[in-house]
Amino acid sequence: MGVLLDASTLAAAIKGRLSVALELGRRKPGEINLSVVSQLQVEAGLRAEPRAMVRYGKLLKDFSGAVRLIEFGKSEAQQASQLAGYLAQQGESLTGFQLILAASALAHGLTLVTDDTRPYLSVPGLDVENWLRDDAHPTS
Repeated sequence: MGVLLDASTLAAAIKGRLSVALELGRRKPGEINLSVVSQLQVEAGLRAEPRAMVRYGKLLKDFSGAVRLIEFGKSEAQQASQLAGYLAQQGESLTGFQLILAASALAHGLTLVTDDTRPYLSVPGLDVENWLRDDAHPTS
C-alpha cells in the first residue's frame, strides 16, 4: 500500500533521519507520495532559515522530484468537505492542513505518515503511521 508523507516526515527524510530512511527503503518507488501541502510547509520552513535552505533545499527538490506529488484538486476537495462535515457532526475538527492531508490520503487510498497521529484518530477509514518514534508502528 502507498503512503502519503506529511511535513514532519518529509523534513526528517531530507535530513536523513534513520527511522524514516529505513521505512522509505522498504517501499517501492511508486508507493511514496507527497502532498503539495507538505512540500509547501517544508519549503516555507527552509526559506525562513537561509542556512537550512542552503543545506537542505536541493535535497527537498530532488526528493520531491523522485516521488509522486499529489495536487489538491476536485476529488481531494470533495473528500475534504465530506470529512469536515462528518467531523463537525462528531464535535471534532482538524486544522486546514490536517484536513487536506487526511482527505488526500483517503481520496488516493494511502496511509498517512505523520509524527502527530492523534488528530487523525477520529477520521474513519484513514490508516495512520508514525515513522519518527523509536517504536514506530501503525496506529490504526
